Amino acid sequence: MIFLRYILIILILLLLFACNSKVGIEVNNNCSNIYLEITEQDNIVIQDPTNPVFWEGTYNETSVKINYTKKVGTNDETETLTFVFSKKGDCLKIDNGYKYYYGSFFDVSAITEVTILELKIKDWEIDKKYTGQITYRDHHDKQIYTIKFWVEFTENDYELEDTNYTYFSNCLNNKLPIDLDLNKDGKTDFILGYEEYINTGNTPSFTSYTIKLFSANDDDSNLILSPKKDNSPYFIIFNPPFSSENTIRYRNGVKNTLDIFYEYEAPYESYNYFLNNNLTYSDILEDDEDDYFLVRMTISDKHYYGWIKLNFNATFCSAEVIETYLHDFANEHISVN
Repeated sequence: MIFLRYILIILILLLLFACNSKVGIEVNNNCSNIYLEITEQDNIVIQDPTNPVFWEGTYNETSVKINYTKKVGTNDETETLTFVFSKKGDCLKIDNGYKYYYGSFFDVSAITEVTILELKIKDWEIDKKYTGQITYRDHHDKQIYTIKFWVEFTENDYELEDTNYTYFSNCLNNKLPIDLDLNKDGKTDFILGYEEYINTGNTPSFTSYTIKLFSANDDDSNLILSPKKDNSPYFIIFNPPFSSENTIRYRNGVKNTLDIFYEYEAPYESYNYFLNNNLTYSDILEDDEDDYFLVRMTISDKHYYGWIKLNFNATFCSAEVIETYLHDFANEHISVN
């Protein structure tokens, strides 16, 4: 009987440890910690004589967000650290924390969760002031950080959560793929479609959709050409004027992605996006020029040049092929002015 009691005690302790490990957050329940020293100076995250970084915040009936944004890199890249809290009566409960990296030019924007280890609340004056201290583990460098915060709210900080999210299934999924028969022989030569990639290595995980032009043949009889260029990445989108004489087929380093759509898991759907940086053809696809693919088909061992004119606008979920053309004569170059 004593042995069974020991076993029962051990099982209870293991269960309590497992629950605490799963939650991983220690929170004082009074929404107040008189032993925590927080001052108005803790509103400043990064001291700088010209460009200091401050805590900011928003709120609504159900939640509170606090964040700060700092510049990273030498261009306009930024990183925003955000913590989200749910209102529970007159108190707050932390939901999650994450970093949002905005890659304005050299990289793709992304979200990464941080692991909340401890929350201590000094003051919570409902929709007026929030002060405290958070300890978290960074996903990238695995280091543990403790940071104090002081945020004061005004009526201008009231913000309703945007629930009008964009999903690929509602945007372009029903418009693609498009089969293209350039030589009108009843067989598909090229396909304007997409590739889906699920990234489970990131936290939170996300799905990316890449819009691309594919050859329907496995061999090199149908080629997608690129403008001649001195350095990579070598684009495949043409704006007029252009000529097939000024093209090349690159085997490596070709930027054949028309656009990338990122679709995040809940609760990060508001970060779903198209055309969020220059790596996704935003400069080309958002201009007023006509967009073309230039292609070369091999028929009966002879080369024929052609083009595919498309209308692609991710912002308005538009994807259509307007016109196609294939030259009637072999080895004759074509041009569009």
